[in-house]
Amino acid sequence: MILTGEHGEKFVCKEIGDRELALYRVFGSLDEISLPDEINGSVITTIGEYCFAPNGHTQQSLSEEMQRAGLGDGIHPVEGSSLRPLCGNYVQKISLPDSVTSVEAYAFYNCKNLSCLLAGKQLNRIGSDAFMNCRHLGELQLRASVEEKTGLPLILNQVSSEVTVRFTDGEEPTCVLYPEYTESYEEIGPAHIFSLHVEGEGYRARKQFVDGRVDLAGYDQVFEKACNEEHFLTLMKMALCRLEYPYQLSNEAKDRYEQYIISHDREVMTKLAASEDADTLAHLCGMKYISNDAIAAAITAAISHGWTKGVAGIIRWRNDAIKAGE
Repeated sequence: MILTGEHGEKFVCKEIGDRELALYRVFGSLDEISLPDEINGSVITTIGEYCFAPNGHTQQSLSEEMQRAGLGDGIHPVEGSSLRPLCGNYVQKISLPDSVTSVEAYAFYNCKNLSCLLAGKQLNRIGSDAFMNCRHLGELQLRASVEEKTGLPLILNQVSSEVTVRFTDGEEPTCVLYPEYTESYEEIGPAHIFSLHVEGEGYRARKQFVDGRVDLAGYDQVFEKACNEEHFLTLMKMALCRLEYPYQLSNEAKDRYEQYIISHDREVMTKLAASEDADTLAHLCGMKYISNDAIAAAITAAISHGWTKGVAGIIRWRNDAIKAGE
């Protein structure tokens, strides 16, 4: 069946239960989509195979229905139509409703420009290679508390690139960065035995879960070893995420993160100013452990990049912090 959303989107679906739908194709006019909580009294519980893949393998009956509805083959835009299939390189941001519990195999295959995915805490099944070649998936937003069981470890098992995870519900929002890691197999001797070689602490960080819940203490322990192996930019992001969102952050872990920022404060502040990261700069300008020398370096970087608002902001944020401490 083909259902119409409140903004004119077209959803190619199949009934799989009492008022439950599996979604197999989406047509819209923008490069992002927020799937509705309800369509004609039914809810989407499953994202079907190849749903957002550029070369969808839609069931024949659904393909014929798309053709009859003037939507084409579900792969190429139809000339003269304001709608196009949201798939592959075109789609950049997708929000799944809380009702979704399952993502089938290859659902997001080759969505190479997908940068952000939002999902609820009920998602508990991820099919094989669901996120294959999602090379720019850098942010996950979960409508859940960091203390709740979610499908996050299932997603992270399929995403080896660097990804920032934001938990938007609970006592306070929490943000955790999972570094990139790589896997390779090495052949040992003539017996054709292969040994898995993993490079990057992102792999170990992804294992810090207990029954589907993030083990923040375990994650914080990863940082100590990561300091000897990861690049500065990755370590900076890990530290800043935990310091800015310090939920369940022990004093020992806090000191470890702060010491890293202190020892690299000029580099940190310069990098943040160059990227015009106003929120993080405002936070750090209020921290006593950030030196005046690092503040000056940030101002210089903002000037060199033509970020005049940033220059004024850095000065104001620092002065406000000084006045508050008097």
